[in-house]
Amino acid sequence: MKAPRFRAPKRSISLVVIVLSAVFSASQSVSANPGVIPISPSQAFYVDFAGLPRSGSIESGLETWRATGWAEGNRCLQLVRSGAYLEAVIEVPSDVSTAQLSLVHRSGLAPGCAGDGFSPVTVSVNGSVLAANLAPPAVDAWGFSTDRWAVTDRLTPGRNRIRVDAGDLCSVYELQRLELRLTIGAVGAIERCQMTHAIAEDRPIDSATAFAPSDACAVCWTQVAPEATGRRIEFRFYDPSGKLYFRTERTADRYNWGYIRIAGWGAANRLGRWRVDVYLAGAFQLSHPFTIGAVGIGGRPQITGIDFPSQVPANGERTSGWVSFRDADGDISWVTFEAVDGFFSDFEFDPDVSGQVSGRFRFYVYTYLAQCVRLKVTLYDRSGHGSGPYYLTFRAE
Repeated sequence: MKAPRFRAPKRSISLVVIVLSAVFSASQSVSANPGVIPISPSQAFYVDFAGLPRSGSIESGLETWRATGWAEGNRCLQLVRSGAYLEAVIEVPSDVSTAQLSLVHRSGLAPGCAGDGFSPVTVSVNGSVLAANLAPPAVDAWGFSTDRWAVTDRLTPGRNRIRVDAGDLCSVYELQRLELRLTIGAVGAIERCQMTHAIAEDRPIDSATAFAPSDACAVCWTQVAPEATGRRIEFRFYDPSGKLYFRTERTADRYNWGYIRIAGWGAANRLGRWRVDVYLAGAFQLSHPFTIGAVGIGGRPQITGIDFPSQVPANGERTSGWVSFRDADGDISWVTFEAVDGFFSDFEFDPDVSGQVSGRFRFYVYTYLAQCVRLKVTLYDRSGHGSGPYYLTFRAE
């Protein structure tokens, strides 16, 4: 991995971001064993309006969202009349173990209004009310209140609707971020996973994300947590059409693997993007993509999402984030973070994901300064083609 190349600061530095190592679903090392992936079962679905009014909302994982009676505020969406609402529709998997809904919002003070002078709103999930006449006060000139609810028992597999309805508004209600964070599957049941060409002494011989039609096999290797051994572990391989191609299962030991034969078999003629889903005791654990043959050359890299909390501590504590990407060429060579708002210095580094057509890499931040930060994130390939910008916004408090 190349050493990060930092640009000269254009502002006083109060926030430091460091790449840890590339860790992604397309297999990259974070330890001495190349390609091993620590499984992260947490997944965030959100819509963030902190870019308003200069840019649109930033969203990840939502099927759709809509609002009525709203206007673009400064770093927020504003509900400006009684009866206005924001509704987000999220597709929830069946194997959720925990779920938390959070809102970053505030209400202007209007003496004489219900709610001690603050405009009330109602928050609901699938029609079940979480909070009625909620009136979040502003923290400061730029601050928002954050409310959180455990909603595991309010969700159902499939489409779920989250609504924020305005009551009798005497002042503007402002919403900066709506986020649903899910824990998927049995936490920590599978500790590591990677694709490889073969196994030797219970370990993968290499890290692979792309296989040739002439390769003998494509193998998915896992390391199971000690307390999960003895359960049934299953590997399901899906071809580029999404059709189940092969399935195998066994009683889990500490190290387990499933594989498909390629050369001389049907898989050699099904070129493109494959995936293998891993189940433990019938519960979905993870999905791992890989390719057989060419998947198409050309095009720009794409940032498919950034998983990062809306608020970080301003006490020097490190907070991790993930940048997810796609790139048909697999030749991403650089990522840049440019400060749009906040006292922050631009920086760039090689995320060390060359050869990967999709996946994610990790970074972390820490700061001692309470502030709002907005960064423009861009990926570049070896030809200099840049992705569309992705705006990351968070607040340090």
